[in-house]
Amino acid sequence: MIRYRNWLDAWRRDRRGVALMEFALSLPVILPIGLYAVELSNFGLQQLRLSQATLTLSDNISRVGVDTTMATQQLREVDVNEVIEGLRRQTENFRLTTNGRVTISSLETKNGTQWIHWQRCVGLKRGAGYDSSYGREGDGGAAGTSFHGMGNPAQPVTAPEGAAVIFVEINYDYQPLISPYFLGSRKLQQTASYIVRDNRELAVGVTDPAPRADERMTCDRYTT
Repeated sequence: MIRYRNWLDAWRRDRRGVALMEFALSLPVILPIGLYAVELSNFGLQQLRLSQATLTLSDNISRVGVDTTMATQQLREVDVNEVIEGLRRQTENFRLTTNGRVTISSLETKNGTQWIHWQRCVGLKRGAGYDSSYGREGDGGAAGTSFHGMGNPAQPVTAPEGAAVIFVEINYDYQPLISPYFLGSRKLQQTASYIVRDNRELAVGVTDPAPRADERMTCDRYTT
């Protein structure tokens, strides 16, 4: 009996394994919180990367073109395709064109109203929420039109008379780093707009002289 009591007293005083036991008991609470924090950080990072890609694309399209003998600049299909290829490379780590849809619009004026002269698109996603939420090629340009610009209807982006604004909209399905359990299925949207800097020949839109483009990224196509 004495030996048993001595063993019981020694067992009560033995603190080995307490930390491991506490860790095992707290792990089911701490682990999900930690994983949620990691997933939330990844969500914010993808938002930032998507915003940067949208701004870069709009800025680049507003700058590119080839100079003409008339001291003006023409935007060619090959120029648009090269900028889109740059977008693919910039966003290849989260596969933007596979998991989203990109719409580039040239917002101009016609008959004193706002007008979408042309659009170019890339990405496999289609339908409501992926195709442009703010207008299609040819919208506006007539008296009495209900089209007043692109973006937030309360404060739409508008093009000044005789100039163009490149408006880019990207819709993207968020790709979770760990599991969709933490944030669910989410669609990210980013928009950006830049006014065209150079004296671009707006009347001709996007031209396709030699060397001709291998493909025209019109919005009836859904490709990566």
